[in-house]
Amino acid sequence: MRNRKLIFTALLALLAVTFNACLDDPEPAALNVVTDVYVQKIVQDGEEKYGLSFWVFGNKEIQTATVDGPGDETWTLNQDENNSYVFNLFPETEQYTDSMPRSGNYTFTVTSTQSDEVPATSTDVLENNELDAILIDSIEYSDSKLKTEWAVVENADAYVVRLYNESDALIYVSPAIAGNKNNHSFGTTDPGWTNAGKKAETGKTYRLELLAILFESTSLPTNREYNIQFISVASAEIVWGE
Repeated sequence: MRNRKLIFTALLALLAVTFNACLDDPEPAALNVVTDVYVQKIVQDGEEKYGLSFWVFGNKEIQTATVDGPGDETWTLNQDENNSYVFNLFPETEQYTDSMPRSGNYTFTVTSTQSDEVPATSTDVLENNELDAILIDSIEYSDSKLKTEWAVVENADAYVVRLYNESDALIYVSPAIAGNKNNHSFGTTDPGWTNAGKKAETGKTYRLELLAILFESTSLPTNREYNIQFISVASAEIVWGE
């Protein structure tokens, strides 16, 4: 299983407009970055597993990004396959462990592609807070919509439902769903599809992913989407229309 960083489309667009506006100035803007470290939980063979995830967004193209964490651990991030302003690192299935990663300061060092520019540094704090595993209660296709129900996760701030095709490409992302809600329905006429020409088709198999999200305790409504603390992930295979 591959698990990705939750990025709200509206947030990414807002950051891009804010940062890129600086590039119209006569002098190149100094490198500015938004960073986040958070934990993802999955269930493998009935056991809860934890994995660290990292994400960086810059106001210009990024050349390299590394993270120094507690215990002298270091990680090298990779450029996002669709955006040279974004670097990230997500755990592969075999990299998940039985214990919660170390809390504390995680310091990001980021260099841009601009020659001789001083690297930017940013520190994000990983807290001890976590969520229980999220469980999908039912998935049903009715009245041209796919309805997913789940057990509410205590302390979850929000939920998100995502859908991937057979090539593991993300094709649908729901809006943020309130933490006290326990279901979400969507069809091909609803917003959230990443490509209007590539929506779900009847009879084809897809992977549905359900996320329970906990934001950092110090986050604000204006910045919580890039201050994630913990995501609990559940997934299931579905056949659209059945």
